[in-house]
This record gives sequence, C-alpha cells and structure tokens, in this order.
Amino acid sequence: MIDEWSGLAGMLANLIEKYASELDIENLSDITGDNHAEDDRNKAEELSKK
Repeated sequence: MIDEWSGLAGMLANLIEKYASELDIENLSDITGDNHAEDDRNKAEELSKK
C-alpha cells in the first residue's frame, strides 16, 4: 500500500513547496478553540437582540 500512496504524497509535497510562498502559510491567522468560543458568544448576543 505504501507504493500506491507514494505518488500522491510526492505530488502533494511538490505542490505545497511550489505554492507555499503564494499561500503565505506562515502568516495565516491562528485558529484556536478560544476564537470559536468568542464567535459563539457574539452569535448568541446577536440572536438575543432580535
């Protein structure tokens, strides 16, 4: 099974390497559970105002 997936893994690695600078992966915003909890609180507040 290793041989079946090695081609796909190699292609993905090459694509990531090729487009990493354009995607600016290192400067993506940090997505953590805390951010989601804050979003849930904001949605709850908006719903209670309606």
